[in-house]
Amino acid sequence: MTTLLTIIVAVIGFGILVFFHEGGHFVVAKLFGVKVETFAIGWGPKLIGFTRGGTSYQISVFPIGGFCKFKGDEAIDESDESVRDPDSFYGTASWKRLLIAFAGPFMNFLIAVIMFSCLAMCSTDRQRLDSRILLIDDVQSKFGEVTERSPASEGGLLSGDKIVAINGKPIHYYDELTKKMIYNGKKPIVFTVERDAQIESVTVYPRWDASQMKAVVGVYYWLSPTVADAANSKLAKYMNLADGDIIVSINGDTENITDVYINQYLQHHFGESMTAMFGINRGDTYFEAPVVFDEINHIIGQDDCWLNFAVPTVHTPGKLPHAALWDGLCQSGDVIAMSAIGLHSLIFMPKKNVQNQVGGPIRIGAMIGEATISGFRNNLADGVRNFVYIISVISLALAFFNLLPFPAVDGGHIVLCLYEMIVRRKLKLKVLYIINLAGFAVLITLSIVIAYIDVSNLIK
Repeated sequence: MTTLLTIIVAVIGFGILVFFHEGGHFVVAKLFGVKVETFAIGWGPKLIGFTRGGTSYQISVFPIGGFCKFKGDEAIDESDESVRDPDSFYGTASWKRLLIAFAGPFMNFLIAVIMFSCLAMCSTDRQRLDSRILLIDDVQSKFGEVTERSPASEGGLLSGDKIVAINGKPIHYYDELTKKMIYNGKKPIVFTVERDAQIESVTVYPRWDASQMKAVVGVYYWLSPTVADAANSKLAKYMNLADGDIIVSINGDTENITDVYINQYLQHHFGESMTAMFGINRGDTYFEAPVVFDEINHIIGQDDCWLNFAVPTVHTPGKLPHAALWDGLCQSGDVIAMSAIGLHSLIFMPKKNVQNQVGGPIRIGAMIGEATISGFRNNLADGVRNFVYIISVISLALAFFNLLPFPAVDGGHIVLCLYEMIVRRKLKLKVLYIINLAGFAVLITLSIVIAYIDVSNLIK
């Protein structure tokens, strides 16, 4: 049932993205008097549709992608004189074709700004981690795995520090820290930290981590281990834990007891011949819960050997329309910037496992469905919010990648139109056909490879 719902939500999400993208091309083409022969959502044979005003409107069998078919846009050469008619795609001025191509990505950007702005006008309760940190070194050292000190450790950061500013700019939450880290890259960072009620400054030199495709300093978030959702955790039932229980020690060790360390400890020792005693505070009562590792592997699987912990909830009031619009623009700018940084990293600093870096329509569809259904499990509002948010993010990514100067996508058409405008003459249709055919062949090849990767990852 969950899989079916995921597919339905993904199809709806793709339909919205494609409708606005192709709608942008359609509206501007109509404005300039270019005949639109077909407006399609999806690919392949027509499923349903109708014809009006000389345009065939249709939904096709395969619900991924879509297209606008303009008069004469598939011409191979000049043999058909109608391809240069005023109402044909190649018969219109270069600057008009440029705007027709640009309109699709622009609509994706515009609809994302509108949806982000609508979200910003709604008050919400969000789970947010504060800016307290846990050094990776301190977790790894408990397992004897430290091979080299992290930049954070070398710079003088300590577990438990609360980051209050980065390069002089205040922050309050961990997600703000991660965003600023991505923008900063490998440049030195001045952290202002709160430590033992004192304010100190620490300079850290980030190090590039190919596995994460970004520069890192070597910190986790800090989350105190207050048990949550115990009823849905096999391990919590085994340990007789309840929501609100606080884990304060493991085998008497009380240092850096956080959710990250606890779950890594459970995974690290799963199946070993040992028993661990977890110290628990339940209100004013203290008790110990044993975990016999070579026993639980017969009761629960390793994938279920973890605990849920409560994340603080922060109430965010809705903003006025003008402030919400600015927020929508800023969020959209952030997503586009992240897309550019990600593409740069993919090209110039790729991971060893490239298959974990890329994703196509199948993976995107799974993301849309899973995020939405996850929200609906809480309530209707969270489901709608998750859906709108992820659609906005994907819409911006679609706008960004469609504007890349590559043949067969909008950015390629824009570059060719700019060339024609500069040299003040139109390219021969045969040249345009060869360029677009070559680009299309590459895109199809990449699509097949990425689809294979998506399916492989889903199976795994």
